[in-house]
Amino acid sequence: MNLLHSIKARVDDSLINVVVEIPTGSKSKIEYDKDKDNFVFDRNINSQFSFPFNYGFIPETWSTDNDPLDALVLSSQPMPTGTQVETRLVGLLSTTDQEGEDSKLITVPLDEKDPVFSKIVNINDLGEELNEKIQNFYKNYKLNEPGKWVDINGFLSKEDAEKTLTDSIARYHQHFEK
Repeated sequence: MNLLHSIKARVDDSLINVVVEIPTGSKSKIEYDKDKDNFVFDRNINSQFSFPFNYGFIPETWSTDNDPLDALVLSSQPMPTGTQVETRLVGLLSTTDQEGEDSKLITVPLDEKDPVFSKIVNINDLGEELNEKIQNFYKNYKLNEPGKWVDINGFLSKEDAEKTLTDSIARYHQHFEK
């Protein structure tokens, strides 16, 4: 089962699926290889930073960087690589890196699965500490990697995130002729 092609992006109008590649706390960059239908080790992060959130992709999406659309899953616990999580969309972090635009959807698990984040409904609910933690990670995790960098363009609303998701789903269907 190819995780990019076999799982729907949307569960329904209010929920989206995320496939976790990197658990909270990891320093290993793991990526899903759609051609091998397997998770592959890309590299270790060459800094003191570890992922402060679960990180993965939205199936049935294709981003402008020629990869599935990235997603953060804010959760009280790490989720293993390969876990499919039904999430609520709360916003988007707009970044640019050496490859170009690289948006990241920000999501939370269903309230009954992880009630710690049940009060986060939109990007404004993140709070200053969590906002800083996310931005600080992206500003700094590539610092020791020659030729790599990240610029933070800012947090965008749930509506902007929804538009990015819808565009990425359309791009997926066009790219893969599905």
